[in-house]
Amino acid sequence: MPNLKPRRILLATDLSHRSDRALDRSVQLAHQWGATLVIVHAIEEKLDEYHHIYGWDDLPSWRRSTDPCNTVRNRLRRDLADEGFGLDVNVIVQRGTPSQIVLEAAQAQHADLIVAGVSGSQLLERMWLGSTVDRLIRKSPVPLLVVRDRAFAPYPRVVVATDFAPPSRASLETAATWFADANMVLFHAYDVPFASYLSREEINRQFDALGIDAANKFLTEADLQGIASSSIDRLIEHGSPEVLLRDYGEKSTRHLVVVGSHGGGIIYETLIGSTARKIIDSVPGDVLLVPDRSRIEARDAAG
Repeated sequence: MPNLKPRRILLATDLSHRSDRALDRSVQLAHQWGATLVIVHAIEEKLDEYHHIYGWDDLPSWRRSTDPCNTVRNRLRRDLADEGFGLDVNVIVQRGTPSQIVLEAAQAQHADLIVAGVSGSQLLERMWLGSTVDRLIRKSPVPLLVVRDRAFAPYPRVVVATDFAPPSRASLETAATWFADANMVLFHAYDVPFASYLSREEINRQFDALGIDAANKFLTEADLQGIASSSIDRLIEHGSPEVLLRDYGEKSTRHLVVVGSHGGGIIYETLIGSTARKIIDSVPGDVLLVPDRSRIEARDAAG
């Protein structure tokens, strides 16, 4: 499967403030890659809950739209009036379950990337993350970008987390293709049996060198799209991946974390449940989840 930059980016939005950053990042990436931007919003059956969001309660009855789908489309186009200038933008508003609408639109629109936003710890966000993003993690045939940070500029640094298993190579190769101009860091977290019986110095001395050798072999076997493996930093650490990625994110400059959705090590336990949720919850910045290639190839075979 050739690694190509995305030609169609799909933004899943619920129109809340937490989706604004995802919108800004989607627009930035669409400009960067010359991609079409597809914006998808699902209107659930209980429309009364949306009255306040859409501002209908503040309008006299004769000004209230009889078609909420048109109201949403107009709002999204207004939000894109400046940032979306020069972009090819499609807006899709449908009634139904958000995750189902997003996945169906991604297939129909041949999306190469799905973008969704999360921010704080409010109840609405937890509901959205649980019912929508979690299902996208399990079902999406294309990479999923979960956005927290503001999109001031293209990502200056990309941290690719790996367990060195062959399936995780897709995340590295995707990052190398999509973000070739960013500083690249290969990150590996390892566990040590009976670590409590060893000092930190002993652990580092015995296992860090093995990690570096594995990283070098992993980079040699990957298709880096012309990026020199010597230009990629190696970060090999003992500990829990979500904790280390969180600490790295809090103490370093703004960056993107890239993880694969399958593999055989501590970081990739099928990454469709608690591990993915822990990483998304722990990392303070944006996270790109790259699915197993078999899922992408199955989508391509289905047309």
